[in-house]
Amino acid sequence: MDKYCDTSKVVILPTTKEVVYKMITKKHYAKKWTASTNIYGVYWDEGDSPFFDDRKLKLIGAVLYGHPSGFRVVKSVSEDLEIGEVLELKRLWIADGYGKNIESFVVSKTLKMLRKDDSNVKVIISFADPVQNHQGTIYQATNWIYQGRKVSRGDFYEYKYPNTDVWLSDRAIGAQLGSNALDNVLKKIPDMEYRVKMRKHRYLYFLCNKQEKKKLMKSLKHPIKPYGFTCDCEGMCECE
Repeated sequence: MDKYCDTSKVVILPTTKEVVYKMITKKHYAKKWTASTNIYGVYWDEGDSPFFDDRKLKLIGAVLYGHPSGFRVVKSVSEDLEIGEVLELKRLWIADGYGKNIESFVVSKTLKMLRKDDSNVKVIISFADPVQNHQGTIYQATNWIYQGRKVSRGDFYEYKYPNTDVWLSDRAIGAQLGSNALDNVLKKIPDMEYRVKMRKHRYLYFLCNKQEKKKLMKSLKHPIKPYGFTCDCEGMCECE
């Protein structure tokens, strides 16, 4: 059984892209950087000095927050929210071996830091990818609100060029071919393979005060789901 993390050894500091870029692009499953406004480095204190400047800190992870990539995302939460009031938890990676609860501890701490670092932000949104066997356990452990998988608009596809093994996102195909619409892609590459992209689990966390949270909760565009809500039809049926 994995041991719990010794959280007294965890140090979280605001940092820059240059410090964590290589780690994120090599270690995170997405294997690529994403535009971020608030970047936090996760360090493990390997020293015994009581003085901060004398501690030996080892970089073991990073958390990246940034503006949601989709322009509809903000208003898909609530019409009462504006650009800049919603950030997305875009990347979270921490090396193995530092305790089974370290991810939830780090997320909780960075949310508190973010509340102080950017007072304009009212809501954090994040997604758990079922393709990676992610259900959002970390978000559930830190009391995020779950909204299921049938939130995004329309169908999304992943594509694979003939005689290749790599599935590419609709966004990547759009950048390469000028469109990610299925009909347009097939006109350009008739034998392109495609499959429906499994929709991600969506979670929300409120950074605003209780009064603002109460107001926003009433204006949510999508209902709150209980943890553990599942759907075998990959978000394409009416059960979500």
